[in-house]
Amino acid sequence: MKSTLMAVYFVTGCLICGWFTMAAAYQWRAPDFGVVKALRESNRGGGGGGYYGGGRSYGGSWGGGK
Repeated sequence: MKSTLMAVYFVTGCLICGWFTMAAAYQWRAPDFGVVKALRESNRGGGGGGYYGGGRSYGGSWGGGK
């Protein structure tokens, strides 16, 4: 059982490494799900809405924001 599990682990690791090697060799691009664009647009507004808030005030009293 242990040797079978290790073989599966090894083969899976080799397949993943091979996949990333092929992606680097052929310069494949990551899929665009729109997350980066949404974050950029939310931080672009005046005073900042969105997850990260705006500018230097991020962090509040815990993060030492000013």
